[in-house]
Amino acid sequence: MNLKSALVALVLSAAMSAFAAKSDGMFPPDVKTVGVVSVSHILGKEKLASATNHLVRAGYRVKVMPNVLKLAPPAERAKSFEQAWLDPEIDFLIFSCGGQGAADVVPLIDWKRLKDRKMRVMGFSDVTLVLNAMDANGVGQPIAGPMLSRMVGSCSSAPCQWVRKLLDGQPKPLKVQPVKPCEAKVSGRPIGGLLSRFPVLREKKLLPSFAGRVVIFECTPKYADQAESDLDGLVAAGAFDGAAAVVFADFNRKWEKERRDALFARFAAKVKCPVFSGYPFGHAGLSLAFDFTRPLTITPGGVLEMAPLAK
Repeated sequence: MNLKSALVALVLSAAMSAFAAKSDGMFPPDVKTVGVVSVSHILGKEKLASATNHLVRAGYRVKVMPNVLKLAPPAERAKSFEQAWLDPEIDFLIFSCGGQGAADVVPLIDWKRLKDRKMRVMGFSDVTLVLNAMDANGVGQPIAGPMLSRMVGSCSSAPCQWVRKLLDGQPKPLKVQPVKPCEAKVSGRPIGGLLSRFPVLREKKLLPSFAGRVVIFECTPKYADQAESDLDGLVAAGAFDGAAAVVFADFNRKWEKERRDALFARFAAKVKCPVFSGYPFGHAGLSLAFDFTRPLTITPGGVLEMAPLAK
């Protein structure tokens, strides 16, 4: 084989490898460029490089916003988020990490400026504030799912492949545990995230309506002591009036099961909607995702299923 033939073979091999990786990626085929944004903590250079490489090896172009590596003032973080959203080259936004700080950024985002583009945005934890503010303002496509910092494996990991099925197909049904069962199948678009961020949304008058929605909450051990008061505050505010159901996800996993079950039962007695537990979402190892715009159904026995994609 001459040098020219060898180069052609090398290029074709690389192209085929990129295509194969792309077919196993975590995003739908129309996603070519992924934007990495931050509104909370910053991500270290090594972790950023490692996680970004997973996307590159899967065949995606990656654009990292400058404030991902430096702790910028809230106004700068809000502006950077808007710039990434409006960048015509970026097809999908993923947050670099969570932490704290989104509460100062969300009120500064110009949501009206973002209404004309339905950007897909994914993250969880502190980013709950952004996703629910998006929902409250009717902009974009908020997705509660893995952030860049959670890509410690690859785009072929179970959580990443769940995202692919969620956005580009129909994931398999899941089983959740009835706390207060429904008499008939319930359905609604999901909404939710880290429980401790919802009192903040309420205080800032950015809390979206739960009416007709399936509310999914997670809670980390860090916020365990305030979990019941956070729930009671939302109940007192009438947040669950008209909700289709409440589903507890990864919830204070260092608590004993009996303590968690008792909290769920007390909450269920205070609301009119059905209540379930056990959805695999949150800060635990296996964390799946849910799309705020993708309806789901739950049977009385606790079979949870995402609606098929519209054709």
